[in-house]
Amino acid sequence: MTEYVQWGSVPKSGSGSGEMSEFLRFKTGNTYNVRPVFDPVKFFKYFHKHEGKLRTAICGKPDVCPVRDNHPELKKPSLRYAAYVIDRADGKVKILEAPQSVFRPIGSSFEATGKNPGSGKDGSDWQVKVTGVGLNTTYEVAFAGSTPLSAEERAAVKEALDGDMKKLEKLYKTDSPSEIEEKLFGDPQNSEGNSAPAAPAAPAAPAAPAPAPAPSPAPAASDDDFEEQW
Repeated sequence: MTEYVQWGSVPKSGSGSGEMSEFLRFKTGNTYNVRPVFDPVKFFKYFHKHEGKLRTAICGKPDVCPVRDNHPELKKPSLRYAAYVIDRADGKVKILEAPQSVFRPIGSSFEATGKNPGSGKDGSDWQVKVTGVGLNTTYEVAFAGSTPLSAEERAAVKEALDGDMKKLEKLYKTDSPSEIEEKLFGDPQNSEGNSAPAAPAAPAAPAAPAPAPAPSPAPAASDDDFEEQW
């Protein structure tokens, strides 16, 4: 099940225009500066190549998925996170989807300081250096300073969410077993083949997931509540 989680809940290991959101896709050899906004969502995502095409689907119960029983060649889904970020390269609000290794260092700062890295007031910038390719891709994540959001940045974030605080959770919603079957193995003309945009490369095999953390309180969608989240 896809859910919002607090930054400190990212485990160390194992365990308004209505327009489409823009995604920030990491490419090897590049360094990115991002500013997280709000909390990330956590989910388990299949990456499977079928008939020459990389397909993805989101699984709610990675350890007991019936689709894997029918397809022994299907590897376990990977633990993934996604969050809104401000891309400092162009100042745009984008969605960043990445493995645990990207989000964990950010979560560690929350544990160490008690300050939410996605908070409008107490949040911070982070630098991500990408090296390697495929299963050998690595991410070097470093704190880049505290950065309270400006009024203009707050307005841009509010517009990106389009008044819906659960927009990210809906985008990465869990697929049913029949939907997973269709997206991974069905006719591409009858299926999108994706639950959400695929990452540039398939991630490394995931470790065993940690116990699911308690989700953050679900905020209301009013303007006042939106501001109170910061």
